[in-house]
Amino acid sequence: MKRARVALLALTLAAAGCGGGSGGTASAPSVPVPTAAPAPPATMSLSITIPRGTATSASARTPRYVSNGTMALAVYDGATLLYAGNIFLGTTPAFMTLYAKSGTTTVAPGDCVKGSLRSTCTLTVTTTAGPHTFGLTAYGELQGGVVLPGSVKRKVSDTGTPPTFTGLILSEGELAMTAVGGANPPQTITLLGVADITQWFGPQTASFNQTATIGYIIQDARSGQILLPGDTYDNGPVTITASPTGILTFTPVSQTTPPATNGSQTFDVKCTSGSGGLVTFTASAGTHPNTAYASGLTYSSSNYSNGTLSTRTFRCFGS
Repeated sequence: MKRARVALLALTLAAAGCGGGSGGTASAPSVPVPTAAPAPPATMSLSITIPRGTATSASARTPRYVSNGTMALAVYDGATLLYAGNIFLGTTPAFMTLYAKSGTTTVAPGDCVKGSLRSTCTLTVTTTAGPHTFGLTAYGELQGGVVLPGSVKRKVSDTGTPPTFTGLILSEGELAMTAVGGANPPQTITLLGVADITQWFGPQTASFNQTATIGYIIQDARSGQILLPGDTYDNGPVTITASPTGILTFTPVSQTTPPATNGSQTFDVKCTSGSGGLVTFTASAGTHPNTAYASGLTYSSSNYSNGTLSTRTFRCFGS
């Protein structure tokens, strides 16, 4: 009898365990929820075209302005510097890497292919899928000391030390895009020229009631004329004013769009004061870019236009 009660108690406890103590049915075993595989890295090429000599950059095949005086490039993803390197178009490879950031977004320099009128330089970007804002800044001076390509072996994973950028910026721009995992179409960044110099041409005197035509060319810091494409100046508009007033008449210049081809542009002046006098023309532009770039660079007259591109005097003779 005692053994029967023990067996009954054991059976009752077992039943309670199977029913969760509430008389319900047994719960189903948990099934692991599959997790999505991480997106593969996104890769793409960035190409820039640098005109050779005095060749124009205005061509449907080169939809951006890059000065033929470009000697160094810096590439950003937002405010993060990814790559900095000097360019030697007469050597192979043309890039001499100064800094290459490691991590999920990297830039690997390729090479520059020379053509009869221009050289095309290519870099490869590897990054994460999603939105990015890539920026590119071109300088007119070699950065971080002069070392020929190939003489220093460095890997892209070697972060090195970012250089302190010196010299004037020639052009810059940025590209907002959403990268997808895997291979992306080749990308280009439309660079805008930084106006830094104005060259003057034509007569410097005129008689009373005489009309004269003055020519001018707007250039970057390496004396390259800024041309289309790149539908505006990075620090435009470029303005031309005359002082003092009352000696001659002309329509003040406020130029936002660069010309399409090499050569001077012009404006007319007419001496209207019977007393004559000396007039000073002043060409000016902005001291910082019009666009708030994601890189958040700090600009000063040491690496950007100081605002006055140049002046030129003109004398009107009296009646």
